[in-house]
Amino acid sequence: MCTPRVAETVRWFRETLGLLPSDDLYGESPDQLVGSFNRCDRGEAFVDHHVFFCLMHAKTGLNHFSYEVQDMDDVFMGHQHLKARRKYEHMWGIGRHLLGANVYDYWADPWGRVHEHWSDSDRLNAFSPGNLMPAAEGLTSQWGEPPPQKLLENVSA
Repeated sequence: MCTPRVAETVRWFRETLGLLPSDDLYGESPDQLVGSFNRCDRGEAFVDHHVFFCLMHAKTGLNHFSYEVQDMDDVFMGHQHLKARRKYEHMWGIGRHLLGANVYDYWADPWGRVHEHWSDSDRLNAFSPGNLMPAAEGLTSQWGEPPPQKLLENVSA
């Protein structure tokens, strides 16, 4: 989700829905929140790195949908399938996120909405501490290309 009010939006999701911080990203200084990955609180049970990502943007709206697939092979097979269809625009990937460590691939559908297919995410529980780091570091990949501007600037109503 994109919003010009990241701190207020993240606070609402944490206070109202009980989400926990996995990784918070800052801009110029640690008190300038520009992005936040949040997970469910299931106590001792391990959950995916995040179910909600919020990113600073001038507009409010959806940046992308995210779908877990069975495994890394499925990410690659989905990539080949969408590439062959020629109705979809490849946005980013295949790569592995630094935060969450999941293998990803991003595509835009014919209506301009972006979809991420991913597998193999880090799993955390309520006792796993959250992190705070510069956005320039956190939004990189372990392997693969850096995120393109067209993905970072994408907002669907």
